[in-house]
Amino acid sequence: MNQAAKKLGLIAGSGYLPKEIIDSCKVNSRDIFVIALEDITENTTINNTEHELVHIGKVGKIIKLLKKNNIDEIVLAGRVGRPSPSSLKLDFTAIRLLKKFMKLPSQGDDKIFSTIIELLEEKGFDVIGADDVLHELLIKEEVLGTIKPDKIAEKDIQIGVRAALEIGKLDIGQAVITQQGMILGVEGAEGTDRLVERCKKLHNQGLGGVLIKMKKPGQDRRVDLPSIGVHTIENAHKSGLRGIAVEAGGALIINKENVIKRADELGIFIVGIKAKKII
Repeated sequence: MNQAAKKLGLIAGSGYLPKEIIDSCKVNSRDIFVIALEDITENTTINNTEHELVHIGKVGKIIKLLKKNNIDEIVLAGRVGRPSPSSLKLDFTAIRLLKKFMKLPSQGDDKIFSTIIELLEEKGFDVIGADDVLHELLIKEEVLGTIKPDKIAEKDIQIGVRAALEIGKLDIGQAVITQQGMILGVEGAEGTDRLVERCKKLHNQGLGGVLIKMKKPGQDRRVDLPSIGVHTIENAHKSGLRGIAVEAGGALIINKENVIKRADELGIFIVGIKAKKII
């Protein structure tokens, strides 16, 4: 069996990325089996797709379902968030995993995802990144659309990249918002959308701010690559931002044509950047 013919297993969180992976597999006639997480994966993601609905705490069951469906290759995609301990219905495998989490020197998302990948690899699965399936969604080093950042925006991007890399080293988040040389906010556990909403209240008069999203230094690119979609553009516009800068080769753009069209309509620039050329 060649690489392209392997049936793909998708552990799907929320958001647009899991649906993009499913649609790509259908277009390319690749079989896919989805583990949909209860109260996390949207119904619209798994419509007309082979799947099983499983509680996030049933890790052993997830592994058994993947093996039962002859899955060798797995991709993790979408947001999961931090469920409250009281809502978890942990099975034996999940309890063992939780014990590993508790021993980690840092319990940021990157460390947790790396531990999950280690478990899956121990069980004989090959874990790949979303960009291995969706090569065409990786952002290149370029301006997307008709609007370009000006000198003030370029300075904001430079400041934001430095800040994003620093919070990334601490495994805190991937995104920063800057405006006119000031850092308005950094992403925490709440995610990018909440960061954008929060910074709306901190918005200064004059030229709008810039959202910068960077992959964490040393991050395993198989999980949680930064991504933007139409909703990112619309949220940025509602919060008074005038541009978005993302890491070229380290971030995904969901529904590229519509994203660029909407950004041009709303007067927002999108640029793919290389950190080494910025700082």
